[in-house]
Amino acid sequence: MHNLLLILLTSLTLLPAQAQPPHALLRWQSTAIDSIVRQEMRQQHIVGLSLGLIVQGRVMLTKGYGLANVEQGVPASPQSVYKLGSVSKQMVATAIMLLVQEQKLRLTDTLPRFFPGAPLAWHHITVRQLLNHTSGLPRDSPALDNMKPQPDSVLIRAAYRSPLLFAPGTGWRYCNLGYFMLADIIRQRTGQSFASFMQEQVFKKYNLSHTRTTSFSALIPHRVAGYAYKPSEGVVHATDYLALRPSGAFLSSVEDMLRWELLIQQQQLLSKRNWEQMWRDTVRTDTSAHPPHDYYGYGWDVGKYRQQLVVHHDGTLPGFTSSYFRFPDTNTAIVVLTNADKAYPRTVALRIAELLFRASPNAK
Repeated sequence: MHNLLLILLTSLTLLPAQAQPPHALLRWQSTAIDSIVRQEMRQQHIVGLSLGLIVQGRVMLTKGYGLANVEQGVPASPQSVYKLGSVSKQMVATAIMLLVQEQKLRLTDTLPRFFPGAPLAWHHITVRQLLNHTSGLPRDSPALDNMKPQPDSVLIRAAYRSPLLFAPGTGWRYCNLGYFMLADIIRQRTGQSFASFMQEQVFKKYNLSHTRTTSFSALIPHRVAGYAYKPSEGVVHATDYLALRPSGAFLSSVEDMLRWELLIQQQQLLSKRNWEQMWRDTVRTDTSAHPPHDYYGYGWDVGKYRQQLVVHHDGTLPGFTSSYFRFPDTNTAIVVLTNADKAYPRTVALRIAELLFRASPNAK
């Protein structure tokens, strides 16, 4: 599957760039989009999927496919609330940049400012290196237990005894622990819990009514059930983590994710400079990763798509997979959220991108 995605992405970069007029876009492509989504859902055993699409700064499509809850027969919709997984990382990074913008934090601040008992090897790790996975820290805390809620500070202290994988700033390795640390830095600098700050200063403030931190026990309208597929059993309920993981912290809908995209495009919440720094201040990533990435910014993978900038991230948690592709040069974005374990929604996003950026059917 990964090889197929790489071939597809490579082949798309060879197509000549030609912009689509947004008004005409869905007149001839809506049926093709539906066909792509349903085909991928069948092949990947995806139970429910919600799709959001912005083209040239305009919301062009929000739609649900399949079921948000199999047992209750609830259809997926644009309001269906999914776990985002690591698509959440760019939201955590945005909160950090908000504190930078308010001069409550600097990207060059080092860890002893926030974790006085940190080992000597951590003393030169910066906030920026937590954001872009160049800290050298291990992927996860040795105390992480997804079925046990614990304060971030406990997990961070437990990692003090873990050796660094490389000297800070000399390599790249994907690191969830760094985002637990960023969440705790937000708590320290704001005097609010990470969840409260995100809810009050970001989500509620900007009318993201379906977006919040994950919770096992809270009653959440339009919450989607997560599923896994087993050849011997068919569709079954997926595991539901009890712990809040800042590395994959949030629940949201495609309706809200498109609102979020418009916040970025319209330079709300952050200044234009601070938004763009998140995907323009990048480091070369580990080319041995699967699939390989080109560069990483602050919670975003960054590369090229048909000679234009592409900013994207995938997310995975038990029962949920997501993909968010941004094309800043054309103010275009594709968001795909699913309630399927081990699915590849980026295949849906890339196939839709092919429709959006190829020549119209009348072109010679």
